[in-house]
Amino acid sequence: MKIRALVLVFWPWGMACFGQEPLRPERDFQQLVEELLPNQSDNLSEEVLDNLYQLFQRPLDVNRATAEELSGLYVLTPPQVQALLAHRQQAGPLASLYELQAVPGFDVPTIRRLLPFVSIQAPDLQQYGRQLLLIRYDRTLETRRGYRPNRNGLVPYQGSPYRLFARYQYTSGRGLSAGFTAEKDAGEPLRADFVSGHIRLQNKGRLKDLLIGDYQQQWGQGVVMAGGFYLGKGSETVLTTRRGHLGSRPYTSATENGFLRGLAATVALTRALDLSLLGSRTYRDANLTSDSTVSSLQTSGLHRTAAERADRHSLLQTDVGGLLRYRLPAGYIGVGGLWNRFDKTLKRAGQPYNRYEFSGRNNLLLTLLYSYGWRNMNFFGEVARSASGGLGGLSGVVASFSRAWNASLLLRHYARDFHGFYGNSFGENARNINETGLYAGASYQPSRQWLWAGYVDFFRFPERKYLVDVPSAGWGGLLRVQFQPRKTLRLVAQVFSEQKARNIPERLSKTNFVSPVHRSGFLLSYDHDLSLKLSLQTRLLGSHFIYRGFAPSQGWALVQDARWRFRGGQLGGRLAYFNTDDYDSRLYVYEADVPYTFSIPAYFDEGVRAYLMGEYELTRQLSLWFRFSRTRLFNQKTIGSGYDETAVPYRTDVKLELVGRF
Repeated sequence: MKIRALVLVFWPWGMACFGQEPLRPERDFQQLVEELLPNQSDNLSEEVLDNLYQLFQRPLDVNRATAEELSGLYVLTPPQVQALLAHRQQAGPLASLYELQAVPGFDVPTIRRLLPFVSIQAPDLQQYGRQLLLIRYDRTLETRRGYRPNRNGLVPYQGSPYRLFARYQYTSGRGLSAGFTAEKDAGEPLRADFVSGHIRLQNKGRLKDLLIGDYQQQWGQGVVMAGGFYLGKGSETVLTTRRGHLGSRPYTSATENGFLRGLAATVALTRALDLSLLGSRTYRDANLTSDSTVSSLQTSGLHRTAAERADRHSLLQTDVGGLLRYRLPAGYIGVGGLWNRFDKTLKRAGQPYNRYEFSGRNNLLLTLLYSYGWRNMNFFGEVARSASGGLGGLSGVVASFSRAWNASLLLRHYARDFHGFYGNSFGENARNINETGLYAGASYQPSRQWLWAGYVDFFRFPERKYLVDVPSAGWGGLLRVQFQPRKTLRLVAQVFSEQKARNIPERLSKTNFVSPVHRSGFLLSYDHDLSLKLSLQTRLLGSHFIYRGFAPSQGWALVQDARWRFRGGQLGGRLAYFNTDDYDSRLYVYEADVPYTFSIPAYFDEGVRAYLMGEYELTRQLSLWFRFSRTRLFNQKTIGSGYDETAVPYRTDVKLELVGRF
């Protein structure tokens, strides 16, 4: 306790003596996303980003967070997690976030990365609840083709051209939370097309968790159940290989698939043994081929046209499962099972790449998962078997060799006939099927100013897949260098490269064959906080894509951001110029957006994109956000394709959002 008192008294003064400001829990969400999320990825979903924003807005209580919750933040190494838990056990609850400096192995850069995700909740404040109310309106100003009569005089999109979204959440420190989400997409009729809600009760005697309504499950490494915030290959090259076992999580996203609807409960059988049970009945969107057969599951959540509305809620899925988990002193081991049943037969189209896909009405998954810490290493893994007999699983280790060196190694294998509907563990494919791979990542931080990180990944697809008509293999790698001489200035250089196989498109060759394709790119970033009120961010990005034996496709973009904070609000914006040969060399750039919504558009062709976004605090509890964005292409006469095409080479989007926190 004497050491704690000395830290709390002298550490802020010591920071000042070294020319540094005391730590602040505020952090730019855009910078956080760019540090964590995969590079140049088109596989990100609103659900993943929404879960990250939930962590950002409602940080964990550092005095109550479990080892798995802390690991799931992708900030702390396994030794740092264990050091924090040991510090809590020996010295008691932390009295201030400044006390993190007293935890062995915690340095200032680590603490600054951790601060957006943790807080200290005073005991006398835990009886009060927190409420969030959010109402959003957004639309495209230009008329898309789907809203104009076709040759038959019919309008494909029968609904209005704007999107409406509402969310309410209540969270109590006493273990009670509840909320609902309602949404209408652009083009859908004026009603709540998607409604979601939940009620949750936690830590009531042996009942550790009870969740009624819409929810997700995060089991082990996500081979069978993958809910919550997760990352793949990206700028964080070490910690993102391992996921934390989080159990049940309320579902709050507007993404209309991938969740369960029913009841989930976790009961403590003994101090170390937990039993989790779940039941769910959910209507899914699917392509009907007959009254008793569907060909595929639909995941867009859009119900604008007659065809889309015919597929809405056409398949009833029932899920029943359970997990028995035994907590070890430095980890856990668990066994579980999940049974899926459809009320119609799922029979894929007769394409060669669908040969080993799931077919039928019933599927049973059995899983074994584990995590164990030994010295400065954490070993983890999960292996599962589906009803087809196919196996899917991974095993890996995250190690800290010193304060400067961290590394990870992960081996994965998902059989060509391994079938799961809620899994999304580490891999190259969007789904855990038909893949074997080996990943190695490392990071080196010789000082507070410098950080080097990189990974290399080798993968193989034993069976043909979509757009690849033969078994294939590939590799990928990334190198990132970050220099931050002071808290207000950061420079980043990042390069990545990957090689896969893909069918040659008809526009390049009349002969249908498979060719190796190489994709690479770079990022140069300059972030500078000129003052507490004004910050600038400059990005230069490049991309290169080539089919072997054909002319390459190349592109680049220059992006300038600025943000000004003032009393009562903030104002920010972007001006970007991009020039790519075609869609193959597209560039993905994260854009700041209003709270609880996200934008990662693909920049391609030649043009400019700009947006202006602001917040004004109407009261201490109520704020109004707006966003105006516009894309202008120089070498095209239209934007978009199909029913989403506009007849002019520009597109303008507006958003208004009211946020209340009480």
